[in-house]
Amino acid sequence: MPIVAPIIWSTHLTVCYIWAALACGRLDRLAGSLDDTLLAMTLIALAPIAMLFWRGLRRLNFELPDRPTDDGTPEDRTRFMSYMTVLLAGLSGIGTLFVGVASFSLGGCQ
Repeated sequence: MPIVAPIIWSTHLTVCYIWAALACGRLDRLAGSLDDTLLAMTLIALAPIAMLFWRGLRRLNFELPDRPTDDGTPEDRTRFMSYMTVLLAGLSGIGTLFVGVASFSLGGCQ
């Protein structure tokens, strides 16, 4: 599960930049709805990332690990994967927000 959030982030980045390039280039009739479309794409991408973050926190019982998780026990593997899910979902959420902010700061097609 930890890899899902970065995949959503990278897909969001790719789709936003391709959409902006098409809307401002070849399909300039779509330029009027550029901001609304990018906002919708950002919100759609943030929803599953937030759910993954919440799921990871819930599996950690809302506590960060207080000891190393490098033993080979099933409990340590579960805690490690949950912790990695939380960290990667948090990073992906911040990255998705930065892509959204960068898209809005363009101010439309110029």
